[in-house]
Amino acid sequence: MGIKVAVIIIMVAMQLFDFFLKYLNYTNRNTPLPENVKDIFDPETYAKRSAYEMEHVRLSIVSGLCNLVLIAAILGFNVHSSFFNFMGQHTGNLYLQVYFMFAMTWLIGLPLSAIFDAIKTFKIEAKYGFNKSSVGTFLGDIIKDAIINGIIGLGLMSLFILIHGILGNGVFVAFIFVVAAFIVIFIFIRPVTIRIFNKLTPLEEGPLKERVMALSREADFPVMRVYSVDGSKRTTKANAFFSGLGKSRFIGLYDNLINDYSEDEVIYVLGHEIGHAKKKHIRRRLPLMLLVALPILALAYFVVNTESVSLAFGFYELNVAFGLYIGMALAAPFIMFLQWPFTALSRKHEYEADAYGIQFTGSEPGITAMKKMSRLNYANLTPHPFVVTMTYSHPPISQRIAAMEALKAQEKAPD
Repeated sequence: MGIKVAVIIIMVAMQLFDFFLKYLNYTNRNTPLPENVKDIFDPETYAKRSAYEMEHVRLSIVSGLCNLVLIAAILGFNVHSSFFNFMGQHTGNLYLQVYFMFAMTWLIGLPLSAIFDAIKTFKIEAKYGFNKSSVGTFLGDIIKDAIINGIIGLGLMSLFILIHGILGNGVFVAFIFVVAAFIVIFIFIRPVTIRIFNKLTPLEEGPLKERVMALSREADFPVMRVYSVDGSKRTTKANAFFSGLGKSRFIGLYDNLINDYSEDEVIYVLGHEIGHAKKKHIRRRLPLMLLVALPILALAYFVVNTESVSLAFGFYELNVAFGLYIGMALAAPFIMFLQWPFTALSRKHEYEADAYGIQFTGSEPGITAMKKMSRLNYANLTPHPFVVTMTYSHPPISQRIAAMEALKAQEKAPD
């Protein structure tokens, strides 16, 4: 009983900490705006943006509490072991027992998750003009997301069980390489996942496509295709990306970006994304990600090999799959506090990508694109510094603009 209570207490503490971060951001909402972003919103729109943020905070608190109660009930009433043992009466196949256990517990939480997602999409996002999803698109996304996450999650779990059966505790060393390989593989399969959710149409011939291809040549970043992505069927927000490696590489421009931004702004956004690739940011983050994974795997090693953990939740013997699940749940506090070096590096990389992008347009399009994106996305212009340190992968807008303004001043400085 002590282990079970300890697990639930840790989950409650993590949820409370998440609420605390949201509270800090909310209390910082009336902080005076930095001078360089005062022109993003007029007073009426900024008040509307604050109301939008507050509705999201309220919904996240309610959904967080409901999810916490549900997870505590599932763990408290030994639901995982009940499903595992039930399937064990029909088959001795460990993998099928594990799949059934996690699939059924996921299905229990699915309606609650879908309800809050629907409220967010069709009430809050629609109220403020962001949502473009139909009910069919929304439901389709839930199904597609479930299939992809199920394949990835259960696939990794199956691999862990398989390697554990072969190597025993050596699985924890092996999984460091598995995680690294998974990140690389994801780069290859990302084009497939993008096509599952979005329709990609070859960008029509014209000035924009010519400039995009010219940018790829100037940046020595060859691409095979340029696509328009139908992001507008879900949201008014805009983005750009590249995907694939080598000859399979392609560029995707969200139609909102194409329609709502100037050509110079589009080129800046795309140059920013290419900057991440040219400066090998993903590769440079990988060692830190693996370093952060080490203490997490050490904790998982302890939990997975502690039979009393499985017994406390109704299993008849040590259950490796459930032990890994609980180990990851207990690792949540470590992940939260160990990720700050990663977010700090990520913010540094954003500055580098900004500087790379404005090489092709000058600073002004980068600044105007940043302000337009902030305005259209209702960005938080005054996030709390502690929240930024702990969770923000991107620097606050005012700081990114300040960095670009400094580069702009250098552009104008005499030789």
